[in-house]
Amino acid sequence: MNQYSRSPYQRRLLRSPNGILLGVCEGIARRLGVPSFWVRLTTFIAFCCTGFFPVGLAYLILALCLPIGPDYYY
Repeated sequence: MNQYSRSPYQRRLLRSPNGILLGVCEGIARRLGVPSFWVRLTTFIAFCCTGFFPVGLAYLILALCLPIGPDYYY
């Protein structure tokens, strides 16, 4: 498999335009190749356990810095 046959989500981290809340978890799930449910659940549990500062701040920074990916799958 060469680099040109991979989708944009597998080459770099992008936000999903179809995500629930800014598309960060959906983009991470697509990049890692796992279901978005598990990324969202992990993020929610980490947010509840640590509070806003580490997880919420990282989420907001990713939401502001990551470009939005394409609306289609390869």
